[in-house]
Amino acid sequence: MSEITKESNEELNKDIVQNEENIVVSDNIKSDEAKDIIEEIDSQETLASRAIKEAKERIANEVKEELKERNNKDKEKIEEDKKTKEELALKPKEETIIQKIKNFISKIIEMQEEQKKEDNEELLENAEKISQSKNPEFKSKYMIEYYDLPYRYNETVVKILAQTPKRLFVYWDISDDDRNKFINAFGERFFDETYPVLLVHNEDKNYTFEVAINDFANSWYLDIKDAKSKYVIQLGRKFKTKPEFINIASVQTNNIEIQNDYIPIITSNVLEVPNDHILFEKMAKKALYRNVKTNEESYVDISNSKVIKKIGKIYNIYDLYKEIYKNELGDGTLTDLLNPSSMSSSGGNSSIFR
Repeated sequence: MSEITKESNEELNKDIVQNEENIVVSDNIKSDEAKDIIEEIDSQETLASRAIKEAKERIANEVKEELKERNNKDKEKIEEDKKTKEELALKPKEETIIQKIKNFISKIIEMQEEQKKEDNEELLENAEKISQSKNPEFKSKYMIEYYDLPYRYNETVVKILAQTPKRLFVYWDISDDDRNKFINAFGERFFDETYPVLLVHNEDKNYTFEVAINDFANSWYLDIKDAKSKYVIQLGRKFKTKPEFINIASVQTNNIEIQNDYIPIITSNVLEVPNDHILFEKMAKKALYRNVKTNEESYVDISNSKVIKKIGKIYNIYDLYKEIYKNELGDGTLTDLLNPSSMSSSGGNSSIFR
């Protein structure tokens, strides 16, 4: 029995030792687990603190953005309020301007209505006159004549008139029939290959000079050298180059005369221009003066005039006019003795004689 007890004690001791070892192992395991738990807690604390920090930063940023947005809204509101105040301040001025514009437009409409009314009254009056003019009794009492002068009379003609003793006015035309005669005789380009000229002949002193004109004019002013002479003018055309085509039969049939490069067309009337100086049969001490505005007549003493003392050398009547009418010229009564309205030509400038 003692042996059994001894064995039991040994086994018990073994169990105790084994249990102790197990306890030591268990304690070691628990210690490791505790470490792991502690590390895990530390890690979670780190993550939590980081999350808290991030949350704080995010909240701070959100607050900043919200404050910024609020400030921007406040600024916009301030600007809006300012703009509204300005608009309210300008509104009365705009209303005043608009009202003025409306008043102006209404006045224009009123004026247009008045003008329309006057036009209608004038139309009615004219219609009444027309209806009356159709009445034979009215025609016998009131005869209205109106003449519209044509640009041309379709006649081959050249005429000269004296504007002054030293200036002639010439007008001319070639009829359509005569134009066709020249075209048949010299070809379609006759008027393109020739140019018009005026031959001015002084019959008293027997000299002739030529004046080149153009196809765009039908009248011309000519300055002449000699007054108190008879003048005659011939209208003709000169070839620019030698003609390439001549219809001899047409030339003979139409009695067209060819003088080298010149073709005469028509000759004017003979005109005798007056003197350009004063003719005195006897010397007079006074000249009768008439004021054309008041029609009053008076005598002017010209015996001591420098012009009268040189009367034999006077060849321009305007010199005497200037001497007699010096007072009127001074105060502007007679502004221009030469009548400038008649100095310009309907056809062109005065020619320069060769």
